[in-house]
Amino acid sequence: MVSDEHGGWVLIAYRTPKQPSTARVAAWRRLHRLGALYVGPSTCLLPVGSAGERALATVAEGIVSGGGSIDQFRITTFAPEAERALRERFNAERDAEYAEVMERAVALVAELDRESERGRSTFAEVEENEAELTKLRRWLTAVTGRDRYGAAGRGHAEAAIEEADRRLHEFTERSASTEGGAS
Repeated sequence: MVSDEHGGWVLIAYRTPKQPSTARVAAWRRLHRLGALYVGPSTCLLPVGSAGERALATVAEGIVSGGGSIDQFRITTFAPEAERALRERFNAERDAEYAEVMERAVALVAELDRESERGRSTFAEVEENEAELTKLRRWLTAVTGRDRYGAAGRGHAEAAIEEADRRLHEFTERSASTEGGAS
């Protein structure tokens, strides 16, 4: 069985010095941003094509320059049960990320409600909340880019972002009216 419509998997195993932890932490962060699924300490899988060669080279350079080493192996087949389990784990990780995006979007709406109740519909609040919504949209885009197998949480996260956008628009309209921006 070919493991992935995109050409298989890359198994990455790396070793870094315990101290300083800079190379280890940087590798962990970079690999997670690429959508790596950790299957053991310093060992992860990535679907082929989910990260460009340059991105993987950057990870490898950081590990090697930090005194470590890295091995990469292309895997094209898994047993069907293992394949299913891997995809479920990938989706579970993406769903956890989508849930966090959704939670933050809901918190943004709650913040808008609190500020409205306090009568703090100001330009400063609009700017602050626009910046937060922009960060949430970027985060959602990043998670979506890692979502290779259609995790179920995507639609809920997108809906939460859209609701936050709608509520921010209403808040902005009230703020403009309150601060004399209405004509």
